[in-house]
Amino acid sequence: MPSALPMALVRQPLRCQVNRAEMMLIEARAREEGKSVANDVRTRLGLPDRNAGRPTVAQLEVEQDQAWEILRGLGVDPAAFFSADGSWLSDYR
Repeated sequence: MPSALPMALVRQPLRCQVNRAEMMLIEARAREEGKSVANDVRTRLGLPDRNAGRPTVAQLEVEQDQAWEILRGLGVDPAAFFSADGSWLSDYR
């Protein structure tokens, strides 16, 4: 059985309420950028695009590096969010 993702890489939904007209505006802006609504919002928040499906090992390696830098920038010890030996990555299938 594959190990669970480290706490820093566990996906969390971000939700907010919008009315239909606002959603249509958001969708139109995303379409203009050639992105999904989720990735358009991520970009506007200064975050990188993410695939909606299960990430590959290579994508997780990049995401781990990004998470590490974000946590360091927040003054948080990234080691607390990842296993010491990194075994989760080799077990990920």
